[in-house]
Amino acid sequence: MNLSMMPAILELMKLGLILLLLLGAAFGYMLINYKVWNDRFYLPIKIMFGISLGLFFKAAGSSWMTAGFAMTLPILVGLYFKYHLKGRYVAAAWFLAPAVLGITLLFVYPLLYEFFLSFHDLSLKTFADWIRKGEVPLAGAFGLENYFEVFRDRATGQSFVVVLGRTILWTVVNVVFHVGLGLALALCLNTPGMRGMGLYRTILTLPWVMPQVIAVLVWRADFNESVGFINQFIQVTNQLVSFEIGGRLIEPLTWLGFQTRSWFTDPSALFTAACIVNIWLGIPFMMINALGALQSIPKSVYEAAQIDGAGTLSRFRHITLPLLKPVMVPASLLGAIWTFNNLNVIYLMTDRGRYEGADILVTDLFKQSFTYYRYGFAAAYSFVIFAILCVLTWLQLKLTGEKKPEDIKPRSKPKEKEAPLAPGTNFSSSRV
Repeated sequence: MNLSMMPAILELMKLGLILLLLLGAAFGYMLINYKVWNDRFYLPIKIMFGISLGLFFKAAGSSWMTAGFAMTLPILVGLYFKYHLKGRYVAAAWFLAPAVLGITLLFVYPLLYEFFLSFHDLSLKTFADWIRKGEVPLAGAFGLENYFEVFRDRATGQSFVVVLGRTILWTVVNVVFHVGLGLALALCLNTPGMRGMGLYRTILTLPWVMPQVIAVLVWRADFNESVGFINQFIQVTNQLVSFEIGGRLIEPLTWLGFQTRSWFTDPSALFTAACIVNIWLGIPFMMINALGALQSIPKSVYEAAQIDGAGTLSRFRHITLPLLKPVMVPASLLGAIWTFNNLNVIYLMTDRGRYEGADILVTDLFKQSFTYYRYGFAAAYSFVIFAILCVLTWLQLKLTGEKKPEDIKPRSKPKEKEAPLAPGTNFSSSRV
């Protein structure tokens, strides 16, 4: 074994030992809570332990955020064991403990710390003080200046409204083409008796299998103004199929709106190029989902509809689309979230942010953090983006979600008119 690898192996072993110790401590802590949760001094001891732990972290030089997290965590655990678990679900708790520990260390604490930084003026100027002292000044009087500044013009010269509108347009255009073209290709591949379906499916899924960075870099070379394939194709095609009418040269692609252009210096052309690349990358995902859903529909349903006289469009509208909805709605929702947060395509197509005019929210956030070093502002910006994404997701679920049985009101049946009684009929024997 090469001796130069020993430090790395020792570091990995040290990290593994630390993780094992953390897991052992978590299991032991949970076991103690299960043993003594019913004691009358359990909750006061938890509160005292949390306060002592928070003061210890603060005395050790940690920030108020870390100390507060260390103080509140034992208290919350005590309240949860005392008033919710009450000694139940022992087996489930043992299985969940490692996952809860991992989620807390890798997700909950960083999220809370980022929320803490969003209220502070952490930038390149205050970064050294934050490293040395663990303290950073508030942003404004109440720490809300970062959130106010998100909605103002920023250093990139683009207002928040413009970037938000471009992001929504980016998401809608991409998802519409992903779903539409993916469904069309799935319908073609689902044709009964088609030969070479496996080959076609393999070729059509290559954009999804290919590493995204490599695919985007190849596309960026194709959009090069002087030697790129796109401009060369448009130019050669116009030369080959152009013709004259009345002394006027007609170039078909130019007449249809396709012409050679500087794709990277023109903001609208750059945004169009990024959309084309991302559409090409995302179609296979929707195609695979739609094809799987189509193949799960029983053929007997189509046969029964065909016997009843339903045509091709009628079967597609009343059978295919409703049965595709449970699969395509979650897939389109997931695709919308991915597209909304897709940093790679815009970042690489703009040559790591060198070309302006095609930024979406996440790329603008990336510039604020790693180009202008405004970390506190970037933290507030990320929470604003998160809130917008939650609202858009909720709206999409409301518009496309299925109705629950309790939401469907049954139609009230009209009351049947009672026939008049014949003269001399006994009322008690007229109805059974």
